[in-house]
Amino acid sequence: MKIKTFYSRTMAEAFKEIKTHLGSDAILLSTKEIPCRSGVWGHSSGFEVVAACDDAEAVDFLSEKDEFSNSENRTFHPDAESLETLPGVVHTGTYSPEKLAGKRSVASRKRRSIEQVLQTSDRKASRETGKNAGLLFKGRVASCLCRNLIDNGVEAALAKKLMSMAWDELTSGQRRSRSALVQSVARAALSMIPAIPDRDGIPKKRIVAFVGPTGVGKTTSIAKLAAHLALKKKKKVLLVTTDGYRIGAIDQLRTYAGLMGIPFRFVDQLPDLVHTIEEHKQRDYILIDTAGRSPRDLGAMHPLAEFLRKSNDIERHLVLSVATKSQDLRAVVDNFEICGPDHLLFTKLDETTTPGPILNEIIRTQKSFSYYSDGQRVPDDLHTATGECILDLVLNRNDVAFKE
Repeated sequence: MKIKTFYSRTMAEAFKEIKTHLGSDAILLSTKEIPCRSGVWGHSSGFEVVAACDDAEAVDFLSEKDEFSNSENRTFHPDAESLETLPGVVHTGTYSPEKLAGKRSVASRKRRSIEQVLQTSDRKASRETGKNAGLLFKGRVASCLCRNLIDNGVEAALAKKLMSMAWDELTSGQRRSRSALVQSVARAALSMIPAIPDRDGIPKKRIVAFVGPTGVGKTTSIAKLAAHLALKKKKKVLLVTTDGYRIGAIDQLRTYAGLMGIPFRFVDQLPDLVHTIEEHKQRDYILIDTAGRSPRDLGAMHPLAEFLRKSNDIERHLVLSVATKSQDLRAVVDNFEICGPDHLLFTKLDETTTPGPILNEIIRTQKSFSYYSDGQRVPDDLHTATGECILDLVLNRNDVAFKE
């Protein structure tokens, strides 16, 4: 920005000088009345006006009237132009002495040129560094969709891979359609997800064990599954817990069992668990709730984890909270691999706005997505997962908030 001070006998002359030397887009910074030497009230020798322009090429730094005689006293008579700015008052607005509709000033043309250069530079830098995944794809729709995936919690590398697969599948006209891109991304994601069998809420094996860290909702989830099997599917169910570690865990599951009218057992030793399973082999389903452990402290769980991993008759579900940070979620999945989980069960979908980690872990681990939970209601808030619901959740294909 270039600043220039003008001296003139009247404000009208000052405005004309500003327009001549700085252009119509000049900014008026301040005005100051210069009193006459005689000190007569109401008279002035002239005005000092400070203006600025942000276009250096349009500025004439020499004023033809930088000096004038102060000996000639003149009375200030405000006219239509000078009324816009009173002497002695700082005016920070943009002075426009005439309407500029339809006129393209040098400054505005240069600003547009600069913006175009910056946009081109941004796109080039993005292609070179790959920092902004959304700009790796030509077209506003594709860039926006890629950014939406990343904002939804999908890892940047996976989002770019899905978008690339979708991009290669479509014609140039289809690439400008958001619905076509979303459906293509959905097909790409489905091709990377392991096949999900039609469960209808029924486990494939008679014995089902839930494992996972503390506080993710294992006990509530297994109670929901027990209620679904016993009350809706009319199956004979046994509830078993090995969680004598957490205060109140036994009473919590026993209370659920009593409300549903199904038997309940607590076992704290591995041989007792084996005996309980054998004793109730006539039951349609035996659901086992294990003690929650920190992923960093799984030492006490090794005997049970080895038993679960080696048993082909047990269906093992790793219970995970979607509200967990993506990096921590990956660490939990990796650490609980000692239990050999076959399926991933995600909880607390009602507590997050970024469900993308579901897709991250299913594709990374190639484990089946069995159930998901989105509330505390038993058994209403436990749902059977399908490939379609995963995509509706992560991609928001219907452009509405998804409720599992």
